[in-house]
Amino acid sequence: MPQILEGLNDQQKAAVQATAGPVLVLAGPGSGKTRVLTRRIAYLIEEKKIDPWHVLAVTFTNKAAKEMGDRVEELIGHRFPPPAEGRRRSLGGLTIGTFHSVCARVLRVEVEAAGFQRNWVIYDSADQLALVREVMKEMQLDEKRFSPRAVLSQIGGWKNDLLTPDLVSADGYMQEICDRVYGRYQQLLRLNNAMDFDDLLMHAVLLLRKNKEVRRKYQDKWRYVLVDEFQDTNTAQYELASLFVGPPDGRGNLFVVGDEDQSIYRFRGADYRNVLQFRRDHPAANVVLLEQNYRSTQNILDVANAVIAKNPNRTPKRLRTDLGSGLKVTIHEAYNEVEEAEYVLDEAVRLSAQSGVGPGGAAVVYRTNAQSRALEEACVYRNLRYRLVGATRFYERREIKDVLAYLRLVHNPSATMALDRIINVPPRGIGARTYELLKVWAASGSVSEWQAMQTLISDGRERDESDASPPHLPRGPFAERAERVCSG
Repeated sequence: MPQILEGLNDQQKAAVQATAGPVLVLAGPGSGKTRVLTRRIAYLIEEKKIDPWHVLAVTFTNKAAKEMGDRVEELIGHRFPPPAEGRRRSLGGLTIGTFHSVCARVLRVEVEAAGFQRNWVIYDSADQLALVREVMKEMQLDEKRFSPRAVLSQIGGWKNDLLTPDLVSADGYMQEICDRVYGRYQQLLRLNNAMDFDDLLMHAVLLLRKNKEVRRKYQDKWRYVLVDEFQDTNTAQYELASLFVGPPDGRGNLFVVGDEDQSIYRFRGADYRNVLQFRRDHPAANVVLLEQNYRSTQNILDVANAVIAKNPNRTPKRLRTDLGSGLKVTIHEAYNEVEEAEYVLDEAVRLSAQSGVGPGGAAVVYRTNAQSRALEEACVYRNLRYRLVGATRFYERREIKDVLAYLRLVHNPSATMALDRIINVPPRGIGARTYELLKVWAASGSVSEWQAMQTLISDGRERDESDASPPHLPRGPFAERAERVCSG
């Protein structure tokens, strides 16, 4: 048996050795899908003698791409010359990257065919938002009524579905507004010789669709295409993979790994139905199920199997493990988040004492950041020391501190520190010098800054601006801004 296959179970070996035609690997959680992907790349190169230049592996994050590259290098790096100092081993031209990085590479090479100039740039999220705001200002659209972020999100969704402005069929007034912005937004991107991240996918697909010569070039180059996390692909990414590998009856080999049960990025345009679409587009595809779980006990898997079995739009799978039954899964329905937090901590303390590891051996995983508040308060109430991993403590978050500052002002208008914090949150155009003058004037009259602002507001209703008081304060405009602070 080849060394590359050592340590794999029968299902994993079948996936690695399936090197002909389209292959769909449905990999349950904890079933070793990354191992299968990297071993298959190594198997193609080491055992099947495929030139690494003909292999493309795509995933969704730079971190995942790096991990994949590192693992492949561990397996077959000895076959290639050592890298220059500070550089990675080339692995014979093997291409591993994210969808976006691969598309950017193609568009840089095929820049003229794509209709851009050579020095085109990629707009990041801040650039995109600024451009949308510029278009909305040009169209006299009120940002309070039409959120620029929401408009940008809709534009990104259309691009992921490969809908250019001329193909959009707006459904409702909001989409009509977004469609108007979309057309002008794309015009300005072209004028600036720029693309946004979603353009990288859309322009690559449009290029490969329309340009037969370019399409054949990459189909000849990447004869073996591997796609990770296939359940998280969107329309553009699915078509991109298909265009790279060519028609099903061609010599290309498309190998996708995914699991419809694990699709969680619908809000980003991901469509788990691409897994089902793959089977329709490739009826003769070799389908391999990875059902051996190396992470959980059987009781956990039985609960997961029972929950997901209610979904009719999936391929039936039955996860199993050799790690034993383990503890039974407990489901507790709490009345509210406070009761839930109390129950969780009671159980954590009980189980820690029972096992003898102490509270430091317990970990609590929550789904959303907002849930940490109840848990943190319950810890404080019990005088339990805790450490928050990968996040800022609830009451230390900027937005929470801002809200608390507003509440302190409502309760105590003389709370100077609270006013200092939120005087320009959200931005109101009150400069540091103007605010400092207000503080000096308030101190001279032995009143709080809040009371000083109330006086300015009151004066503004009774006096002409030319009779402004105190001196040196831009009383009229400042009074208007102060009133916005006092009115919330």
